[in-house]
This record gives sequence, C-alpha cells and structure tokens, in this order.
Amino acid sequence: MNLNLLRTFVCVVEEGNFSRAANRLHLSQPAVSMQMQSLAQELGVELFLRVGHRVELTEGGAILYRQARELLQGWQQARQELDQLREQLRGRIDLGASTVPGDYLLPPLLCDFYRHQPGLELRMQVGASQGIVEALSQGRLDLAVVGFQPETADLASEKLFTDQLVAVIAPEHALARKKTLLPRDLLSQPMIMRGQGSATRRALETALGDAARKLRVIMELGSSRAVLEAAARGLGVAVVSRHAAADYIEAGRLQARTIAELELNRDFWLVLPRTQVNPAARELAKFLAGGVSK
Repeated sequence: MNLNLLRTFVCVVEEGNFSRAANRLHLSQPAVSMQMQSLAQELGVELFLRVGHRVELTEGGAILYRQARELLQGWQQARQELDQLREQLRGRIDLGASTVPGDYLLPPLLCDFYRHQPGLELRMQVGASQGIVEALSQGRLDLAVVGFQPETADLASEKLFTDQLVAVIAPEHALARKKTLLPRDLLSQPMIMRGQGSATRRALETALGDAARKLRVIMELGSSRAVLEAAARGLGVAVVSRHAAADYIEAGRLQARTIAELELNRDFWLVLPRTQVNPAARELAKFLAGGVSK
C-alpha cells in the first residue's frame, strides 16, 4: 500500500471534505477523489459516506483511520530517529503559537535556534489558542505555545512565562484622565476584542465572571495588532497583552491602564504530545524553556 494514499485519506478525514483536503495537499479535487477510489477498491470496503458537502467515515473507514494515523506517526518517528543518528537534527518542525508569543516573543528565539540547527526547516502557524491546541491534538503540529493550559490527556504542558493584560485606550479617550480603571469602566464603554477562541479574551471573561456578559463588544478582530489599531483610532477600549501593546504605547498612540480588582496575569504554556514527539521538536522545546524569562 502506498503511504501517500494513507496521507491523503487522513487529510480528507481531518478536513471533512475532498475540496479542503485538495487545497491542503496542493492537489486537484479529482486527484483526491481518484486516490480515495483506488484505496477503497484495494481494501474492498467503502470508506466514506457523503452527507451534504461533507464526508463521514463508514465503520471500515474509522478502522482504517485509526490504524493509518498510527502507521504514519510510526513512520515519521522512525524517519526522525534515523535523522538523529546522523548527529545533526534534520527535517521540519511545525510550531503553533497564539498571537502574542507568535508575533512578539518567538521569532527572535527561533532565529537563535536555527543558527544552532541549520539543517532544520522551521514553520510557525499563528492563530487563536484553541485552534492551535486542536491542530496539535490532531497531529498537524509538533509543539505549541498558547495562552491556556490544555486539559486533554494526550498533551503535556509546561508553564513558559507570565504576561500581564492591560486596558489600552487612545490618548483622547474619555477614560484617559483616569490612572486606574475599574471593572465598571469596561462595562460602560464600547469594547474591541479578539474572537471566542482567544486566550486573551478567555482570561478577561474569566476575571470578570458573570459581569462579562454585560460587555458591549462592538468589534471582534482576528489578531492583537488589529485590536490595537482599532483602539488607537479611538473606537473603544481593548484589553491586550502588555508585550503586544509596547510599540503603540511607546509611540504615544495608546495609553495603558491597569484594571483594579481584577487578576489579569496570564500564563503561556509550552505544549507537546505525550507520545511520539518529533525529536527535533523536543530539542526546540528545551531551547524555548531555557531561553524565555519566566
């Protein structure tokens, strides 16, 4: 059996339809369909059921998916361990990161790591913490740095560093005259926030408790930089990482305020699979754990 057929099959299962799988694999949709037909004919069982625009696994498909993932992971593990025998790390590391570490903390550290391991190819996917954790659990990433500690049994996590969240406002905003804000100040103003998968938003809503339902969110944006830009234009109040806001504060485009009565320190976590860890990713994890000031 061709391993490429199994890789295509696993991709179709993870994406839920042939079109998205084709995009991810950089193939045409007919090519993906033909591969799946060939695999089904070779095994003598139907692998998928079509449900609208999605495909779902048959009983036989579910058995193959479970075994195919283990086989591909075992093959990848063998390749990586053989690379290790050649004494220089080779191959590719797929790192996931939420926006604060991905945009502000990790890039210089990755450059330092690459100088020590030039045989590696490093790829970093930046997104909301929840989506990054899901990608890691599905085996599409080797390790991750995110803004909450996952509670899934298949992942192991280590606290990497602690960040402070602050409210940021434009200098001309009505709240700029106050040195410290209160929770009721947030409830009385238009808010600019990240989406529901964001660990920054989760931390704020957790700190506010039931009062979080009273927040008047006028904009949900996909990145910290977009949130900062909207706040700098005076559209409302944002609560963001102090790291992320540093350039805007230094340039005078935003002012930072602490929020009394709220615990808004947030931990970032280094997360890896509990089993079958990419050896190169393990080395990167050790490097990051030693290179970040906690």
